Order: sequence, then C-alpha cells, then structure tokens
Amino acid sequence: MKKRLQAEKEKIQEMETKQAAEYIWTYYKIPIVGILVFLFLLVYFIHAFLNRPEDTLLHITFINCYDGVSETSGFYKEFETYAAFQEKGTITFDANAFFNLENQKDYSNTYFQKTVAYLEAGTTDALVCQKANLMGIAKGKRVLNLKDALAKEIYQKYQDRLVYYTTEEGEEIPVGVDISDSPLIRNMNSYKDGCYLCVSAYTNRVERVKMFLDYLLA
Repeated sequence: MKKRLQAEKEKIQEMETKQAAEYIWTYYKIPIVGILVFLFLLVYFIHAFLNRPEDTLLHITFINCYDGVSETSGFYKEFETYAAFQEKGTITFDANAFFNLENQKDYSNTYFQKTVAYLEAGTTDALVCQKANLMGIAKGKRVLNLKDALAKEIYQKYQDRLVYYTTEEGEEIPVGVDISDSPLIRNMNSYKDGCYLCVSAYTNRVERVKMFLDYLLA
C-alpha cells in the first residue's frame, strides 16, 4: 500500500497542474466529497452546540415548509398563547430545511446536514416532516423511541397515531406521530401528502414537545 501511494504521488507530481487536478478529481472525487461533507457536518455541529440559546423553551424544525411559522405568524402566536410558559425564554420554529430522503443524494444536502447537526447538538427538540424524511432520520437513530420512558405520555395518548420504523433486525420501533389531520397542518400548503412529528433522541424537553402535539391535535 505504501509503495502504491508513493507511486501515485510521483505520477501526479510529474503532471502539469491542470492535468493533475483533473486526474485527482476523476479518480478521487468520491473520498473528496465524503471528507468535505464530514467537515461541513463537523463545523455545523460545533456551531450549533456552541451557539444554542441557553433560554430555549422549545425548538421545532419544519422540513419542507413553505408556510409562515415565524414569530410574526398567527401559527406561532397562537401556540405561544396556548403554551403560556411561565419561564422566560424563546420558542423557535425553524422552517429553513429542505430535503427529500427518498433521494439518496439528499443525505449530502446541506439542509439535511444542518438538521442532523442541530439534532445531535440538542438544539432541535422535534421535527415536523413528510414520512420519507421521518424514516430516513429514524434510520440514523436520531429520533426518540416513543416507548422510551421519557416519551411515556406521548406513547400512551397517541397510540393510534404512532408510525413505526423497522430496524435491520426486524424490530418495529414507534418513531413518530401522524399529525396529518391536524386542522393547523391541513391549513398549510406544505404537507398535503401527509405530515408527521418525531422527537429528537437528544432532547431533554419532551414534555414541551407533547404540549406542542396537544396544540396541533386539540
């Protein structure tokens, strides 16, 4: 292996700059892209971890959402009134994430990498998304198994809405809640083909996610 690498190095050194660049890209683009994606994810993760607000009350990421869910929207203000949090802090509805995990290439999508980074940093508490994205994220074990003790109340209250992911070992795990028939979701133009909520495997605010679920399904 060492001799092969040395020979490859000498071969490239003998080429002109343009020819060497074309050669490297032709034969090494897959590992190069892989390294770039890894570095991008690492930077995003570090940024998310270091910059997560200390006073966050709830952070929900809406994937492929083209409707208004910002602080100025009726959707946001109505939830804020419904929740009536006594603690001071911020509620964040982040709709800046667009990908479709039915397409393998979207696993390298920058929005997906951002979503993963925010999940793993404990910034995002839950995702609202289409089923293909739910299953793709569940595959990476980044969503909470709703049979977990932390999600006991969600599991018990919404058993008839649970969506299951089947592991490679054949185990069926409840990973999401079908919220497609929520009046608030139906009024959106983004989720006409179904909508699901999953809880981050890294959150410590599960009870507030349940409150958001109750708001959607009241």
